[in-house]
Amino acid sequence: MTTGDFDLDGDLDLFIGQWKEPYLKGSMPTPYYDANDGYPDALLINDGKGNFTDGTKNAGLEAKRNRRTYSASFTDLDGDNDLDLFCVCDFSGIDVYRNEGKGKFTDVTDNWVKQRHGFGMAHTVADFNGDGALDVYMVGMSSTTARRLDRLNLGRDGFEKYDAMRAPMTYGNRLYFGSSNGLQQPALSDDVARTGWSWGTGSADFDNDGDLDLYVANGHLSGNSALDYCTRFWCHDVYTGTSMPNQTLDTFFSGKLSGLGSNYSWNGFEHNHLFLNKQNSGFHNVAFLLGTAFEFDARAAVTADIDVDGRNDLLVVQYDSHAKQQRLFVMKNQIPAKGNWVGLHITDFAGQPANGATVQLFAGKRRDIFQLVTGDSFTAQHPSTAHFGLGENGSVDKLVIRWPSGKTKTLDQPATGKYHTVTP
Repeated sequence: MTTGDFDLDGDLDLFIGQWKEPYLKGSMPTPYYDANDGYPDALLINDGKGNFTDGTKNAGLEAKRNRRTYSASFTDLDGDNDLDLFCVCDFSGIDVYRNEGKGKFTDVTDNWVKQRHGFGMAHTVADFNGDGALDVYMVGMSSTTARRLDRLNLGRDGFEKYDAMRAPMTYGNRLYFGSSNGLQQPALSDDVARTGWSWGTGSADFDNDGDLDLYVANGHLSGNSALDYCTRFWCHDVYTGTSMPNQTLDTFFSGKLSGLGSNYSWNGFEHNHLFLNKQNSGFHNVAFLLGTAFEFDARAAVTADIDVDGRNDLLVVQYDSHAKQQRLFVMKNQIPAKGNWVGLHITDFAGQPANGATVQLFAGKRRDIFQLVTGDSFTAQHPSTAHFGLGENGSVDKLVIRWPSGKTKTLDQPATGKYHTVTP
């Protein structure tokens, strides 16, 4: 779910995405690279009196409302001060909708994004390159099996399109930089692309050096052996079935899948990744060095300064397929970071909701921007706090907070090394 005042009438509207599992009653997402055969998403319009109405069709979101949506966020991607909609979907990738005002969206995916495909699971929105425009990091599934089949030039006659889409669908995670021409995928996206079967993600300046780092939770189902189901999926299942239920296939799949997570694995024994950003020239995975790699099947991940000491900590959720339960790990940041920092707790202001508010940092030549979004990561929510690592900068010129209504407030030369709170 994501909330935001997309129609600028002073109250929070709601977008609800739904995911539909594959194999259900013998059906399969069809086609596996552009499926639109799931349960319907819904845009609910708030009238400010406790009532919501379904505005999906009228807002222009009807055509793709049956995506298998894992995460979505209202966020201002084009910098025109209204909230666009960014959706991450399994068995298709991403969809981007530009807010045209007056309660209408336009699907700009093909115009804004050169490569949109992937098994999308989650995303995080931030200004990764510090240019004052919001960027997006989408996480999905990468597959060594699919790459091996491509290198061997193996496929199935009559399914040439399916085989051609293996590479873009299993590229993995995609980093997009925002620009006036839409979302551009830079070369350093390759550094953070292949982490495995990714789920939750978050961005934060863990070492306070002035650039944003990334954390990715990985691993699907780890069983009692390294025998993996991925080969069967890419050599058989992807070619089998349609969007419709099939009793014969249901019987077949039920038998084959019954041992998942127990007798055998599916992308099991994968490790989480913590990518340190090296001044926007590339990323390095330091999860092992910093004690955050783990080997369990991870799901939700949240970056947050839990103890309010100016260093971002981690919340990581383990999924135990044997016990069918989850376990929360709270990881305290103990990096001996010497970099300076400043933070801001974002609140509602003058009757305007905080969701969608932006905070822009002015410090020397820096013009970083932060926006409070909802619906990112996976089955989790980040706090309404902006945190900026400053590196060697000893001072901040100003912080400018802008609410979706257009109301603004400026904090001139705010003290560093502390969190500020804006009150009416």
